[in-house]
Amino acid sequence: MPSLRQYTALFLLPSTFFGYALYANSTLLLDVASPAAQASEPNNLSLSYVIDGEATRDLDTVYKNELPHRAPSVGLFGNVRYALLGAGRKGVIVGDEGWFFTAEEFKRVPATEIDDAADRIAKIRDDLQARGITLVLAPLPAKSDIYVEEVPSLLRSATMADAYGAFTAALGQRDVTVADMRTALLSAKPFGEVFLKSDTHWSPAGAKAAAEAIQSSIQKTGVDLPSQELTAQWQTPVSLWGDLTKFVTSPDYAPRVGLAEESVPIYRTSVSADASGSDIFGDDSSVPVMLVGTSYSANETWSFADFLRQAVKADVVNVAKEGLGPGVPMMDLLAGTALDETMPSVIVWEFPVRYLGTESLWQRAGEKAEGGNV
Repeated sequence: MPSLRQYTALFLLPSTFFGYALYANSTLLLDVASPAAQASEPNNLSLSYVIDGEATRDLDTVYKNELPHRAPSVGLFGNVRYALLGAGRKGVIVGDEGWFFTAEEFKRVPATEIDDAADRIAKIRDDLQARGITLVLAPLPAKSDIYVEEVPSLLRSATMADAYGAFTAALGQRDVTVADMRTALLSAKPFGEVFLKSDTHWSPAGAKAAAEAIQSSIQKTGVDLPSQELTAQWQTPVSLWGDLTKFVTSPDYAPRVGLAEESVPIYRTSVSADASGSDIFGDDSSVPVMLVGTSYSANETWSFADFLRQAVKADVVNVAKEGLGPGVPMMDLLAGTALDETMPSVIVWEFPVRYLGTESLWQRAGEKAEGGNV
């Protein structure tokens, strides 16, 4: 049976919205009808003006540019929706105590998609192996899997955990070296948050745990990386609004419903000057490890490349890219010249499982797939 809060929300939200819509549109009409507005705008009204779509475009521009209180209304309605319903806009799942999850993590991945991805990864492994490069795949489990207890009870499931298990099993059947990131994150979880509460990304604690798991997997491959002297230091933390907060309300209004910025400590490592010189043959172009992946790797705020550098005690060149998923950066790497120029011994491929089954996994949005999803 609906609660009093839900009944209130069902009445209050539509009433407030339509009340504001009436006020806002009245304001727009009065502005347009004013003598000053009529004098400054030519009379373009005609049948073709409507048929050709110019009227629709102009109306859209008016609403975007002239609607009074547009920015505050986004925050206000977001706050009301969050406070009364505990919900956000499409794209976010709101948990308890300020935990937000991307809706992309609540899907079932078909077994055929997992097998197709594993086949393609195995082919890439073979291509790299032919160049003398060892591939270590680092599948990143979903935040909704690691923090399933923070997911609303009606949405809790083992879907993403099952996808992780099926994916790693399929890779193992094809002899792809896999770092067990899920076990690493679950083991580190009691000692600090391994994902940010209001963001899709991991915390530095999660990035550090993942880097150590990858280092363990590299050791098992038998690859002998040259040990290099590193310098490392913690830097001043940065404050940022989690990327999922914008699906709930605006940053200006978020504090009014108890939401706050994330404080993210920054960790930086670098190869010492004496250790980064050329070898006895004068060859200083090669790097021991190359990192490929998504914004979990590319965004320096999470310090993942720095933790990986510290874990393997060797230099890491980071060629990860933001906003393209895990497949496209690898496709770009294989099509380019970076491998020949840097000659890495190991490539670490960070690969979030929530991207499995997406149309843009192996090509940019809008591009046609070449050769199918093999």
